[in-house]
Amino acid sequence: MKAGDFLRNRLYYAKVFCLQHRVLVFGAAIAVACLFFAFYPFGKHPPVTEEEFAEAMRSGADLYARERFEEAYGILVYPAGHGYARANYLLGMMYYYGRGVNRDFKKAYEHFSKSASEILDAEYMAAVMVFRGEAKDAKKGTATRRLTETAYKGYPAAQRDLGIYSLMSGDAGQAYYWLSLAAKSGDEKAVAALKEASTKVSDYERPLLDAEIKGFIARK
Repeated sequence: MKAGDFLRNRLYYAKVFCLQHRVLVFGAAIAVACLFFAFYPFGKHPPVTEEEFAEAMRSGADLYARERFEEAYGILVYPAGHGYARANYLLGMMYYYGRGVNRDFKKAYEHFSKSASEILDAEYMAAVMVFRGEAKDAKKGTATRRLTETAYKGYPAAQRDLGIYSLMSGDAGQAYYWLSLAAKSGDEKAVAALKEASTKVSDYERPLLDAEIKGFIARK
């Protein structure tokens, strides 16, 4: 058989197969198209250069701010995988609150942990998840330590949470200290809890704590 005849036979049988299995071929084409658009948001190729990763970060953050979470997710995964802390933080928020994705504490904690060293908001979220028992993979016994570290860095919400926890635990001095710091940011919960903590601190202890609080603020 000549090469030309062989090729014509192959094309003929391929045509017959396509006609007989139209549904199968059409389904395969749709599957390929879906994969294409899943991995190439808005028809663009995945970022390769630093400029493209930076643009993906800006685009994803903008979509997140406009609450177009599903679209934001499809883009933010790229800069997140490339080490962009803010992208990991935003993905953590999406997984934690179920914005555009199924709620997943495990993945949320992973993304917060990846960005915690650069973003204080992420460090706080990771600490809170450990404190609340939502981070199952976190080391045991680290909950209070992580929240305290975040509070010492001047994060008002961490100071408030630590103050309320101290108040509930019966440590009025620590409660007064942290709630006083948190209340200065205008946190209403901290202000309300501070009133209760103030009634449980002795006249001897109060000026000592006030001096420590003043010193903390001066260092910041």
